[in-house]
Amino acid sequence: MRRAGWAAAAAVVGWYVFALAILHPLTDAPVVDSWLYGSAVRRFLRTGEIRFAGFTQAMPIAQVIYGAAWSRAFGADSVSLEISVVTLAVLCGVMFHALAIKCGASRWQALAATGLLICNPCFTFLSFSFMTEIPFLTMLVAAHLAFANAGGRREHLWLWIAAALAVIAFLIRPFGAMAIAGCAGAVLLYNYNAWRTGTRRLNRARWLGMLAPFGAALAVCTLLWIWLTVLGPKPWDLQLEENRFHYIFLVPLANYLRAGVLGPVLYLGMVLSPLAILQLAMPRWRRVALGGAGIFAAALILMWMDNRLPVTPECSCFGGWRNVLILRGDLNRFSWDGDWQYAFLTLASFGAAGFIAAFAEIFRTLSRAAAAIVIAAIIYWTATIPLWFYNDRYYLVMVPAGAIVLALAPLPRSRMVKAAGLAMTLAMGLMSLGGTYAYQRGMQVILATRNQLEREGVVRSAIDAGYALNGEDLYRYPRHGIETMQLEAGIPMITSAKVDEYTIASGPVAGTQFVRRLKWPGPFGLGHRYFYLVKKRAAAGNGSNSPGAPTAAPAPRN
Repeated sequence: MRRAGWAAAAAVVGWYVFALAILHPLTDAPVVDSWLYGSAVRRFLRTGEIRFAGFTQAMPIAQVIYGAAWSRAFGADSVSLEISVVTLAVLCGVMFHALAIKCGASRWQALAATGLLICNPCFTFLSFSFMTEIPFLTMLVAAHLAFANAGGRREHLWLWIAAALAVIAFLIRPFGAMAIAGCAGAVLLYNYNAWRTGTRRLNRARWLGMLAPFGAALAVCTLLWIWLTVLGPKPWDLQLEENRFHYIFLVPLANYLRAGVLGPVLYLGMVLSPLAILQLAMPRWRRVALGGAGIFAAALILMWMDNRLPVTPECSCFGGWRNVLILRGDLNRFSWDGDWQYAFLTLASFGAAGFIAAFAEIFRTLSRAAAAIVIAAIIYWTATIPLWFYNDRYYLVMVPAGAIVLALAPLPRSRMVKAAGLAMTLAMGLMSLGGTYAYQRGMQVILATRNQLEREGVVRSAIDAGYALNGEDLYRYPRHGIETMQLEAGIPMITSAKVDEYTIASGPVAGTQFVRRLKWPGPFGLGHRYFYLVKKRAAAGNGSNSPGAPTAAPAPRN
């Protein structure tokens, strides 16, 4: 078994070495919200004060401390911080394989399940960022692995380690509390079942001793939450979101059913399909086929009843989509082009049916460690519905639980089935890597265009280079304390909808004229497509001072 662990570690490390070779050089620019957390790291290094921009809703204290420690050795630029997260992604993959083995998975299914995690489009993309998802998942998997090790004479020590790691996860994202609830729930459930079936006498002292670490962790998380959101200065964007909480009662039920209930099921069915769809090779294939057809039909009906965003299935956290760069012009929410939506909906529906069939097969025999992961994921899923976390980067948190279920479910042992599962997983990984490559090269073009405009004498405040670069370059930080919304007024794509003198756009922008076309790779890293540099139209009679820019219609569409 130790040899299998080393082989899995080599596979995970090898995948990321291959990915870095493909993506080299990484672009020295933040990925989506990374500018918020990278700025917090640099501020901490400069002042010793942990403060987050008022525009943020997350306050990942543990991630800032980790980033600062890394930066002291390797620098605090965007590329360095992204490599720090790649390191965590490798660690997460290796620990997840160990967790799958501890939960009872066979060696090949544990390896295949690990592939489902690290080849996931969102996991791959965010591995090369300083976003919170990968650090959070690393701590979450670490907490569950410690819980899985809790047995024998060192049981209580491992339980305390699991609780401590869950608190660290909480200090990255508050949903770390779900690991505490999952572990405590598994302890209660399995000890109660053992007592009810007569296999173990009721020992209240032992129960309380096993639950004590998680009660203490929950108390610590509660105090931290009070300190961060009640006693400390609250980010103004988080306050705005809390003020909109009453909106949950204004949304039609069909939206909750489609986006909140069916959406995560379809997402899991899609990204877990390399293993889930293999359930069609089992004797229960008829139930899987009927279930897939039923899910597909239900999705079509709900899509007809409620056609607002997010689309079904949701897949916005794929680096190759145009919306991920978050530029002015086209819609910055993910939408499918043409009939591809129905092809992926079919895959997602039958993958979801296979996943449900696998769970029905093994849920009565789940180990305590596996049950903790599943309970935590169910709690998380329930919480995402009223919070409107209808985005695949939030659904990513449930992927480890889904992969564990599929790693434990029986599958045919033929080489053909194993080869099919690993081949589909590799195909998903290569598509994910192609999308991440497209993003990195696209951001490189945007960065070069911004730099060229500045060399031509255009001030940075007159350039709208998209959400991430605008946040990195134009956000204003007070010397001490947290800033106000008024201080940040006028930043395009952050706090303002105004059109700047120059805009790097994904499509036509009203009131602008075309300057030049910028080429970047296609969605999977192959072929090419375009975005555009446009200039705000001068007022009548004022002329234009664009450096070499012709007067023309809005940016052409290709």
